[in-house]
Amino acid sequence: MGICRTPFYNLVLLTSCLQTVFGTLAGFVNGRSPLLYIFGKLAGGLSIATWIWVAILMRFNRRPQSTSTLSRSTAHFSSFLVLSVVWLAVGIMLATQMPAECSVKMLWCAGAAFSSALAFCTSIFSLSAAIVIYRDAKASGAGLAVNVAQVDCKVRELGDDDVA
Repeated sequence: MGICRTPFYNLVLLTSCLQTVFGTLAGFVNGRSPLLYIFGKLAGGLSIATWIWVAILMRFNRRPQSTSTLSRSTAHFSSFLVLSVVWLAVGIMLATQMPAECSVKMLWCAGAAFSSALAFCTSIFSLSAAIVIYRDAKASGAGLAVNVAQVDCKVRELGDDDVA
C-alpha cells in the first residue's frame, strides 16, 4: 500500500495558512533583529501565494479525465519542488534573526521562532508531496506526463489473509 499525496497537500495548506498569521506577526515585531520585519512580511506574503496555489492544485487533484496542464503530475511535482526550496530559504532567513530576537527573552521570540518552524515544516511537507508524486508517476510507467489523479494511491481492504 502506497503513501497518498493528499495528506501532504493538506499539511502544506495548513502550515501556509498558519504562516500567514505568524509570518505577518513576525513582520511587525519591533525587536532587536535587523531584518525580521522584512523577512516576516515576506513570509506572510509568500504564504498567501502558497495556499492559493496549493488550493488550485487541489482543485485539479481528483480529475482523472481532465486534459488540463494543472492536472498533470509534472505541474504538481514541479510546484511542490519549487515550494520546498522557497520555504527552506524562508525558514533559514527567519532562523538567522532568532539569536538577536531571543537574546532578550521576550514574547516576540516565540512568535518569530514559530514562524521559522512553520517555514521549515512547509518545506518538508512540500518535498514529501513531490517525492510521493514522483514515485507514483514513475511506478505508473508513463512518467510525469500522466494525469495526477490516475496514479492515485489505492487503499486496500483488509481481508482474512491480512489478519495475523
